[in-house]
Amino acid sequence: MKLRVFPVLALVALPQLALAADPPKTDPAAAQSLFYEARTLMQQNKFAEACPKLEESMRLDAGLGTQFNLADCNEHIGKVTSAWAGFLEVAAGSKAANQTDREKLARKRAQALEPRLPKLVVDVIGTPAGLEVKRDGVAVGAAAWGTPIPVDPGSHRVSATAPGKGTWETTVATAEGKVAHVAVPRDLPPVAAAAAPIGPQADTAAPPATAAASDFPSPVVEQNGATQRALGWVVAGVGVVGVGLGAGFGLSSIGKRNESRSHCVADQCDADGVGLRDDAIRNGNIATIATIAGGAAIAGGLVLVLTAPKTTESRERAGKLRAIPNVGLNGGGFTLQGNFQ
Repeated sequence: MKLRVFPVLALVALPQLALAADPPKTDPAAAQSLFYEARTLMQQNKFAEACPKLEESMRLDAGLGTQFNLADCNEHIGKVTSAWAGFLEVAAGSKAANQTDREKLARKRAQALEPRLPKLVVDVIGTPAGLEVKRDGVAVGAAAWGTPIPVDPGSHRVSATAPGKGTWETTVATAEGKVAHVAVPRDLPPVAAAAAPIGPQADTAAPPATAAASDFPSPVVEQNGATQRALGWVVAGVGVVGVGLGAGFGLSSIGKRNESRSHCVADQCDADGVGLRDDAIRNGNIATIATIAGGAAIAGGLVLVLTAPKTTESRERAGKLRAIPNVGLNGGGFTLQGNFQ
């Protein structure tokens, strides 16, 4: 009895040991969370964000409901062939699970997509021994050569290679409802020659001739003329604004003075007249200062623009020149500092 029971016990124990040693590769909780998040994004018409989450949910825990939603999502982002294939898989799975309603709906969705499917025909002109053809990195078997194969719209890379030959590749674009053809040439490119190894003999080669040190020109320094010119125009612009303000306050001063005459007899003025004359004097002072400062800024800005280097010069010959505007209550101007060589 013990001899007959022992094998049964062993057979029962072995699967348990194998299960413990090989943990499950699915994650239903994460898959469900991704599914709900993707459904929320689809309700917000964010299909491009939802599709990758459904793909990951399928990888973690495949289900017909997830697969149906992934097919629907792919249809919305234009991957009609992926959607078509997904609906067909859902229909087959639903039929096996005796889910008649879902099977009918999936087949109906797939049939509606069929007229829109782009198709790609890979024509092989020659058949070198060992020829391997790939579409987007996936092998295309000889049985599929010359056959319209549904693909998603967009750009697809087709490549071919054979033993002793290099790799030929091209890119072909496909569109909904159209059939695109790409022909693999009869003669594949030769294998690229490997670069010759560098051996000890390379050390014996004569070194390249070098110019004498005296033949080299002196170091070239790029003068920052563009920055100086830009600064000059900014300074000049500020000066123009200053002159404009001076003109405005000058006109205001004249207006105040003229207005005060109706309130004054000779040098005797009423309260309004005194206020108007004070305003006229204050505006006149502001106008004078603003005009002088603006003129000085305009002059300084023009000097900066005119003295900015226009070409590169050697370090030994480059001169340095700076124009510094001076503004004060009693006048203004600018000072040039630097040296000429």
